[in-house]
Amino acid sequence: MPTALIDWFRSFIPDAQTAHPCEWLRAACGAALSTALVLVLGSWLFGLNVALLVIAPAGASAVVLFCVPSSTFSQPWSVVAGSVLATLIGETLWHSGLSPILSAFLAISLTLLGQFGFRCLHPPGGALVLVSGVSSAQAQQVGFELAYTVLFNSVLLVVLALLYNNLTGHAYPRAWPGRKHPHQTADPLPSERNTLSQDDIERALDEFGSHVAVTREDLARLIRQTEKHALRRSMGEVLAGEIMSRDVVRGTPNTFIDETWHQLKEHRLRAMPVVEEGSGRLVGIVTLVDLLKHFQPGPGRLSFGQLRYLRGTKLRSVMTAPVVSVREDTHMVELVTLLCDDGLHCLPVTDADGVLVGMLTQTDLIAALYRNWLLATPTV
Repeated sequence: MPTALIDWFRSFIPDAQTAHPCEWLRAACGAALSTALVLVLGSWLFGLNVALLVIAPAGASAVVLFCVPSSTFSQPWSVVAGSVLATLIGETLWHSGLSPILSAFLAISLTLLGQFGFRCLHPPGGALVLVSGVSSAQAQQVGFELAYTVLFNSVLLVVLALLYNNLTGHAYPRAWPGRKHPHQTADPLPSERNTLSQDDIERALDEFGSHVAVTREDLARLIRQTEKHALRRSMGEVLAGEIMSRDVVRGTPNTFIDETWHQLKEHRLRAMPVVEEGSGRLVGIVTLVDLLKHFQPGPGRLSFGQLRYLRGTKLRSVMTAPVVSVREDTHMVELVTLLCDDGLHCLPVTDADGVLVGMLTQTDLIAALYRNWLLATPTV
């Protein structure tokens, strides 16, 4: 048998399951509970007969919302607008008096075109347009009021998905992709400058041809996540605890800011972690920018040497809290993101109890990356 034909038959075999069984249970419980609640409340508001007319498409929407909450089909606009649009198209076609076959043809085609045009593609809309415009005589008797029921079901499902998905650790709706540059410039983030471009993604999608249930931004983010994991594998387990500075200059909430200023100048530092007296737990951080806000100008012509601190000011009123920190077992790839893309110049390192054990700067990271590059470069 030709290899191409064998490969074609193999394409009918289901893909390997990537979701964990706990995720199966999470999705099943969410979809089942939400569908039941939609039926109960819909029956109370619109009557059992009307609620039963559209419960099947509502169940299909629940499957999409709780099984693939990150899909473009599952976003609030797609669920609500896609469902209501399909219902209105179905009701309009029923009032047109066309034959069922022609109505079914126009129902699906117009629904898909409308959903594509309004960017609200939602597969259960294909069922809703047929229920409201072709297959159910009872739905046709209800008329355009059926759209109110569909609108209520869609909004309720989105609200339930907001609560259930986020409480079970699945961000919903999907956050807008990308992060603002920390310096508010038009440059891409450092980690995105020497990687795939938007034109690369457009070309790949054009070659793929068909509709992909993921946005271009999500696709780019997925590829970058894959690159990051590949980089982590190639770099080995280089952790924050191995490259951080351990002899850390630190202050307490009761340290005066003039003393902090002299310590930063003496050690040529840009920031100082603030810890609790006695326990050593990290409670904040003070940077040069924080200190400059509390300078008091001297009399006469202003110069930097004449600046004086407000007397009696302590770090507790100056420090930034809470502070972004990492653990000793944080991998270097994660440190690159924090120290480059997030615009941080240094990161306090703590143990499992939150006690400060070290400090990691951009200089430490550059040195570690350079050593890793030397080790990976073959010698002649």
